[in-house]
Amino acid sequence: MKKYMMKYQKLIYCLLVGLTVSCGSSERVITADGKVYEVKGSSIKNNGDDVTESLTEDRKAEIETILETKRKAEEEAEQLQSKLEDQQKELEKAQKEAEKKQDEIEEKQKALEEKIEAQEEAREDYLKAKKRLESKQQKYIKLKDKGKLSPNDIEKWEEKLKTLEEDLNEAQMEMNNLNK
Repeated sequence: MKKYMMKYQKLIYCLLVGLTVSCGSSERVITADGKVYEVKGSSIKNNGDDVTESLTEDRKAEIETILETKRKAEEEAEQLQSKLEDQQKELEKAQKEAEKKQDEIEEKQKALEEKIEAQEEAREDYLKAKKRLESKQQKYIKLKDKGKLSPNDIEKWEEKLKTLEEDLNEAQMEMNNLNK
């Protein structure tokens, strides 16, 4: 889109330069009957011949009116062109702001998705640690009740269970921290 705007701006500048150059020299006036006059300052020419003195006052007034209308139209066109350029700049500015806001929203969305994913992973880790602890506790109780554990085995099992409880507590703390 920027490529087209640049081409558009170049075209506008070329037109303005063309208008400026043409305004500096003589101006052509075409009357209602199709005659073409060239007005430069106070002299009026037709086909290269100076006809200022041979024209009636009404004809001169008509040419002057046409010339004035043409000038007003050119001035209005320049004003309109200026307004269009200003609007174009405002549109570009608004588009840049919209793109910036869109980028910010996308970044926030991505951060939120990452946070949710981390929360889900922490929850899954907590549930796994809890399940592992419960499973080992049940197995320990079952073996202990059957009397299949020696005092050394009991000590090892208690260390193992303590480690699993610490893992569970860490997983719970991590999950709680992410849910804040």
